[in-house]
Amino acid sequence: MGPSGAGKTSLLNILAGRASSHGRVKIESDVRLNNYSVDPTNIKVRKLIAFVAQDDSLQVTSTPREAIRFSAKLRLPRATTDHQLDKLTDRMITELGLTACADSIVGGELIKGISGGERKRTSVGVELVVKPALVFLDEPTSGLDSFSAVQLCQVLKKVANAGSSVLFTIHQPSSEIFNSFDHLILMNKGRVMYTGSVHGVPDFFASRGHPNPPNYNPADFIMNVAQSVPIKQLNEDGFFPTDERKMGEAFVPDDGQDALGITVTRRTARGVDVYDTKPPGLVTQVKLLFTREINNLRRDVTALGARFGLTIFLGVLVGIIFLDVGKTDPTVAVNLQSHFGALIMVLLMSMFGTAQPALLSFPEERPVFLREYSTNHYSVISYFLSRLTMEAVVTGLQVFVQAIITYFMIGFQLSFGLFWAVTYSLAMASTALAVLLGCSVEDPKLAQEMLPILFVPQMLFAGFFVVPDLIRKWTVLSCAKMAVSPCRYRPIFGTTV
Repeated sequence: MGPSGAGKTSLLNILAGRASSHGRVKIESDVRLNNYSVDPTNIKVRKLIAFVAQDDSLQVTSTPREAIRFSAKLRLPRATTDHQLDKLTDRMITELGLTACADSIVGGELIKGISGGERKRTSVGVELVVKPALVFLDEPTSGLDSFSAVQLCQVLKKVANAGSSVLFTIHQPSSEIFNSFDHLILMNKGRVMYTGSVHGVPDFFASRGHPNPPNYNPADFIMNVAQSVPIKQLNEDGFFPTDERKMGEAFVPDDGQDALGITVTRRTARGVDVYDTKPPGLVTQVKLLFTREINNLRRDVTALGARFGLTIFLGVLVGIIFLDVGKTDPTVAVNLQSHFGALIMVLLMSMFGTAQPALLSFPEERPVFLREYSTNHYSVISYFLSRLTMEAVVTGLQVFVQAIITYFMIGFQLSFGLFWAVTYSLAMASTALAVLLGCSVEDPKLAQEMLPILFVPQMLFAGFFVVPDLIRKWTVLSCAKMAVSPCRYRPIFGTTV
């Protein structure tokens, strides 16, 4: 607990392995579990930690029931039956008070869905469904009303009583929530101002000249003291106590032990040890991810309609402008020029019309992917196999619609199958480049601004508008160097050149 900027989230991220030394930021720490020295950034350690970020990272077109069951299916042992998964999901929904919205989509900025408090509780349920050993939450009560905040803390209390260690940051809790804490760490300017039992807070502050007023929320009082009293005065009053714990030398796991040097067992309701069983494999991961992609496509009809609507509009526009141009005599220079122009326009439509949606899709889903990958939902291969399959199907249909319109209106002479295959190949290649660019940046706006850097040089050096033999070698090399250096896509431009 502590004021804004006290270092709560930074400490939590370090303990959870979500922050590491980079650039000018260097992190030095001694992190232990059961006095075993561990590296929180190690994936084997992070698997034991369920982390709920302050910003909800959920699939916008999924329902709370689907999100919780998806997490349970991919993270619990493969021996867990569907009946057990459904029962566990229903229990989690009931405990979190999500019964009324269990089958409503989560929603986001552009899609209306459940409320902010319900999304927060869904995020908590997604992590708690696997009964983790450690549960970390960053500001879980932010954006919740008082009743929802109390209800959430009651669920976390049950989780702690069941054997998991629950650690979360909080800004300014109500008195009811504050009194439910087992242990409090009060931070101020990156330092520990108080650590210990909640019930010991009044005596600790009173002994240092800051008694808690009668009938005053202790949480509000200590926050007021932390923010209103200068740090120098707090030091003189005896706050920021030194760490006098006798930790001793940390144990280092032997090669024959597990990742932490300790044995963790988890049992189902029937008493069967399921900890050592393997999680679902690649096929199950791809199947569930592909099913979610289908639901996302089916429920987000606005984006899909806009994608195909724009394709139809541009296809008809190009078809009207180049109507029956392909049936003219190609031996006439003007006709040949029109043939070339029609072909270029169709290819550019295929390239940009499919690359744009693919470019923006991954940056928008990046928070969801990072959360699920870091908590071992699935592998990178599983995720991109499902995305590639869905994108290949949608792109194929989009190019087919475009080909139907332009092929017959313009009157191209090659076979329709070959025409569709060429445009589809170009569309998939541009989609792959767009996904590569989208994975390289975090902001969708930045990815969109960088799209011309990726495609314009491809068109310039492809021989569409000038014969490659007429391009000076020094121009090719210098332009390629200028285009490659800022975004570090040297292999792409090098191949083109």
